[in-house]
Amino acid sequence: MISLLRKPFNYFTAPYRNQPLGVYILFISNVINRMGDFVNFFLTLYLTRYLGFDEKQTGLVIAAIGAAMMTGALLGGKLTDIAGRKKLMVTLQCLAVISIMFCGFYPDSSSVAVLLLFFTFFNAAVWPISSSLLTDLTRQDQRSAAFSLIYLGINVGVALGPVLAGYLFNHYRRWIFWGDGLSTVITLILIILYIKEPKQEELHLEESEQAVSGNSIKVLFKIPVLAVFTLLTIGSSFLYSQNSFTLPLYMEGLFSSESARLFGLIMSFNAVTVLVITPLFTGWFKKMPALQRIAVSQILYAVGFGILALPVTRVSWFFLSTFIWTAGEILHATSSGVFVAAHSPVNHRGRFNSLMIVTKGAGKSLGPAAAGFILAGGGMTLMWGLCFVLGVLLFLAMMGLDRIDRFGPLKKDKPLVD
Repeated sequence: MISLLRKPFNYFTAPYRNQPLGVYILFISNVINRMGDFVNFFLTLYLTRYLGFDEKQTGLVIAAIGAAMMTGALLGGKLTDIAGRKKLMVTLQCLAVISIMFCGFYPDSSSVAVLLLFFTFFNAAVWPISSSLLTDLTRQDQRSAAFSLIYLGINVGVALGPVLAGYLFNHYRRWIFWGDGLSTVITLILIILYIKEPKQEELHLEESEQAVSGNSIKVLFKIPVLAVFTLLTIGSSFLYSQNSFTLPLYMEGLFSSESARLFGLIMSFNAVTVLVITPLFTGWFKKMPALQRIAVSQILYAVGFGILALPVTRVSWFFLSTFIWTAGEILHATSSGVFVAAHSPVNHRGRFNSLMIVTKGAGKSLGPAAAGFILAGGGMTLMWGLCFVLGVLLFLAMMGLDRIDRFGPLKKDKPLVD
């Protein structure tokens, strides 16, 4: 039996071999941390059921948490280019742990909402630091597999976490917060023990990654390919956000009382597809340039969402659609960090990573708002048709940008200097 399992196991793990120890530690840390991310799974229900907030109050709290997330990411990106990556990550995660632990001591107090703002702020500040640390630990030829492995770890945690979170939510709600905090403590211990602070002289820097003086906006415009990619990311995030806004609304209109159950199955199918397909894609597309992979992800979004404009209402059609746009999600998620890392000067990695987090957040926020107006004026068929058109345009733009990046006038033969 073991011999039968060895071959598929080796096939799935092959893309992730020969990585630095720190990459594997970050993978394990992400599995544990996301599996213990209990609060986000049931935040809306907690605010309404246990704290008694009405819809308006809940909406304001969630909006404030979103603002705290983006602000934290920006600050974390700024600080990581000034202070040591590891030291800063440990400090911010300790502050996040303190914030979430206090929530467990006062689970029925409205102060939980305030503490969650601090927790989200400190937690989000770690994201650009983690991406920068992953970049520091790897060479350019290792990064595609490294970012893919981290993405896989996040999804393993997300797949396992909601089951335990649901049990705690109904029976031991203090442990919604304490469990979240303890999972972070475990990841902190792993990082402290097994990841060394990267030293400048030990980094594997390509010419495009050499340090550049000046503020980040000025430096970004010196790298026009990255500046254009940042703007295109807003459109890509806008498109992807329809899986959590327009899709459930469409299913509600078609399947009424069965829509919640079916949408849950669709999201579970999405998670399983990510876990199964990510290792395969990492091997299959490893020789394709990162920006080309991102371009392919946009055409997959276009087809995955666009086919919903056709007059087919079988449930199997939605699973086909989900498989296609999930394939796009995998390619984008495992390639965007690689592209940004390859075009970020080492002393601006944190800020550029935080900028990507903010632009993705902007697209995710804009998506539902704009879709609401489109649905009100033209209906579902128009919305899905526009998704197809936007995906095709993004594909063409990304492919053109890739050509310019590798062969065109914006290609730099020397490292950027002030």
